[in-house]
Amino acid sequence: MPQQKNLKIAILSISIFLMSHLAIAPAIPKLYELYHNNNEKLGLASVESLVTIPALMITIFVVLSNFIVATIGKKYTTLIGLSLIFVSGIVSFFSANFTIVFICRLLLGIGIGLYNSISISIISDYYYGYERDNMIGYRTAFLNIGKALTTFISGYAIIFGPNYAFLVYLLVIPVFFMFNNYVPNKKEEAKTFKNNFIFNKKNILTMLATFLVGISYIGVTIKIPTLLVTKHGLATTTSSNLLTILALSGILSGFLFGKFIKYFGDKTLLIMISFMIFGNFIFTITTNIIVLFIASTLIGASFVGTMSYIFYYISKNFRKEHINFSISMALTAGNIGVILTPLILTKLLERLSLELFVTPFYITSALSLCNIIIYYFLVKENKKI
Repeated sequence: MPQQKNLKIAILSISIFLMSHLAIAPAIPKLYELYHNNNEKLGLASVESLVTIPALMITIFVVLSNFIVATIGKKYTTLIGLSLIFVSGIVSFFSANFTIVFICRLLLGIGIGLYNSISISIISDYYYGYERDNMIGYRTAFLNIGKALTTFISGYAIIFGPNYAFLVYLLVIPVFFMFNNYVPNKKEEAKTFKNNFIFNKKNILTMLATFLVGISYIGVTIKIPTLLVTKHGLATTTSSNLLTILALSGILSGFLFGKFIKYFGDKTLLIMISFMIFGNFIFTITTNIIVLFIASTLIGASFVGTMSYIFYYISKNFRKEHINFSISMALTAGNIGVILTPLILTKLLERLSLELFVTPFYITSALSLCNIIIYYFLVKENKKI
């Protein structure tokens, strides 16, 4: 029993770092001073890219990781990823050279991308049924906890100096040893990429679902401050609090995901999509703080619940050797949605001379309505099994 508990903790703990590239965001002003003193030509935008550039490598290596998993298996691919995260943090801490730190942030993205999809697919290697459903929800909750934890630690570490923010990646050490000690290396994992590859209607539907929910959720995240502060003149702390609610409700949704699946089955996705639609639409009709808090709760719960359902759907409906690749495709589509969000909700609206504050919430509501159509086809495919 203790061994089983350790295995669960080891598997879940690797998800803590999946959004840790955002952790140094509070240190950006101080890091700019540090690197600008060494190179006066360096602009603020370049330093800000230290937060965003890992996302590019994550997107690329979520796909490429399938080739590595096919060669050395999930355990060693994950350990390599964790090692790269650690190295990127340590070198960044000791170096005041921006170019070196920039390269380290690319390594961080590679490390995260290598085991991003594994953090989900490995659950199906050890758990089934209701226990698997719970673990998928817990994994998403741990991801959100990790985002909050690493950002919190990094924010306070800069009291000692801006480069101390990178020491947050020392948290990788116990996770590395726990994963190495308690997660077995399954010899049968190592197969050719051809054995792991699959692309069918279910892949397309899950990719479309994550693409749309990615735009909807990130759209809300970046547009809440401009809507409330710039248009309605509310305090910045109000938008900050609403964004915190997004994260906290997501954690709660992750922990309760197994319960949702147990009682509502496939209708869980419909419920989560409905939460996203209503939550987005509320932002178009009111400035009442209490109502907006409810809307933020619905949106945060919806995002985590929807993503958890997609991973659950893949784990349930694909053969074990196809799960990792299918999850990689779903994650890649979601990341593409995130990357395109500013273009769709800002640049496109500017080009069309449309209102920039409320209109994005109408668009994200409409995209979520499209997800209801995808839900219909996903369930229809499910019944063919």
